[in-house]
Amino acid sequence: MKKNEVKITPMNQEISKIAKILAVATLQNDFSYKELMEYYKMHMVREAKKEKKKSTVVEISARTGIDRRFIAPYLNSEQIQVKPSKVSRVFEDVKAYCKKNDTKKILKNDDKESFEMLCQKHANGSLTPKAIYTELWRLGLMKDVGTHYKLKKPQVAEKKVAKATKRMVSIGDAISDSVKDLL
Repeated sequence: MKKNEVKITPMNQEISKIAKILAVATLQNDFSYKELMEYYKMHMVREAKKEKKKSTVVEISARTGIDRRFIAPYLNSEQIQVKPSKVSRVFEDVKAYCKKNDTKKILKNDDKESFEMLCQKHANGSLTPKAIYTELWRLGLMKDVGTHYKLKKPQVAEKKVAKATKRMVSIGDAISDSVKDLL
């Protein structure tokens, strides 16, 4: 067996099934991986502390595998802290550009304040401007109008978020109800 290889056991297979369900749910409902993992780590730490009230930060770190520097913030705060994604940072800059110039459009490229330049500022080398635009289009935030990208009306994205939230509530309730007697 290789150094990083995990031996397949019945428990691993079941954890994999649960992870797949979460992956499908988060992708279908536009929930970020980073945010999901932050919530997961926060609840891991809190549950470990709840099991053994007098456990130290180091003990919780050893039990959960989470770096001890992050244990106290997970225990003490009500909110998780997640850095915005590269796509959302580009979108915020696009909105700021449009507001500053009193417009709803931004040039695709060939300008120092184009969409392409904003993408290079936030995601240089890791995401292409086309990939970022495609994600913003998929989220219902922008559309292509020839030489420019145009902001869509906020209602489109808000409706999509409302539907996704409703689906996630249903998924969360279904999972909670199905396992409440097992935990």
